[in-house]
Formats: sequence, structure tokens, C-alpha cells
Amino acid sequence: MGWYYQPIGGRSTADKDAFLRSEIEQIADKPGKAEIKVVKSAFVGSTWYAAVLIGIPDQTPYTVAYVYLTQMGRDGDFGYKPMDESVGPCEVDCPVGIMNLLSPIDQLPGAGYAADWRARVAAARERKAGVRRQQARIVSGTRIRFATPLRFTDGASYDRFIAEAMSWRGRMILAFRPVDAGDRPLGGRYRIRGRVLATAEIETAERTTSATPTLMRVDQTVA
Repeated sequence: MGWYYQPIGGRSTADKDAFLRSEIEQIADKPGKAEIKVVKSAFVGSTWYAAVLIGIPDQTPYTVAYVYLTQMGRDGDFGYKPMDESVGPCEVDCPVGIMNLLSPIDQLPGAGYAADWRARVAAARERKAGVRRQQARIVSGTRIRFATPLRFTDGASYDRFIAEAMSWRGRMILAFRPVDAGDRPLGGRYRIRGRVLATAEIETAERTTSATPTLMRVDQTVA
């Protein structure tokens, strides 16, 4: 389906959520039609996810996932692109609280690509959990190695780093110093995204006991 735009009287997340709920549930006001109720909904970024209970006359009710892409139009109207899980949306950040409310696949009429979508949602959630677990293991002083050197936007490539806690722009962050900079001057620090850190092998994990880190410039991020 395509995009739809219309004014909704507000721009807050609550305004958008209330509008989308109303759009979905309004069919329940028509006699003889399916009863539709949004059981739970949430925005993740600009994507709206919902567990929707559908009751068709003379059939067993079931709960399915709806996925709406949203954006604000240039004229201020609210834009949305409606989908349900049967079309296999690309968006896979559906909250677990919504996923837990969905009916089993074999209870969905016209399930389509729902099973594939749910599998991708679960896989994405596990990847994020893996990133969090890895980040928790990497502390100041940890040495890490990547199977393939990381190439940075300054043209440098390294595969081994030491994590260092440091102050940057008024907050403490974890930056990474190359273990072997070759002919390049030592001292450069890099930031590495969590999803990239999740692929690193941890060589050592000792906390440093050095003095409070000083302000140092983070040169580049992973390209």
C-alpha cells in the first residue's frame, strides 16, 4: 500500500498513536463488520508497531502485528504507510511486549510472510542482545582483535585495539587505541560502533588503574 497524508491536530507521539489507533478501530463501528481493537502499540523511531485483535463473525478471534511507517509531510500533515506482518515488512524492531501478544502463525488466516517476519524480528532482537553483552564485557584496558582490519574514514586500517575510558565533550566514553599503528603516529583514538564491537574477539579484559583520563580527541569513526 502507498502513503496517506492528513492533518491530525498535533505532532506529539501521543497524537500520532491516538490517530493510528482510531484509524484501525473505526471499522468496528460498522454493523456486521469485523471487530478490530488495538491491544498494544508503540513507536520505535518513526515506525509504529501494534498488536491488533481481529474478531470476524463466526470465526475465532486472532491477534496480528501491524507495522506502519510514518513521517511528517512538508505541509505539516501526518503521513503513514500501513502494513501488517503478512506482507513481511523490512522493519524488525517490534517490541517484545507486542510480539508476545500475537496469535500463533497457524491461527492467522492468510499468514503470508508473517512467519518469516517474526523470525527476522527475533534474530534482530538477539543481535542487539549480543551487542549489549559484548559491550558489557569491554571495559577500559580490554584488548580486542578483529578477524578483518577495520578501515576508518581517515584511511587507516587496524585489527587490534585497547579500550580506553576518556572524557569527550563533557562525558565519559570508551574509545579505542590501535595496538600497532605501524608507521602512523601513536596516540589516535577511534570510536567503534556497538554492532561492529560485537564481532570482536576479546584478548584480555583487565581494568586499568591509571589516573583519570584526560580530554583527548576522537579522531574518526568506523567508515
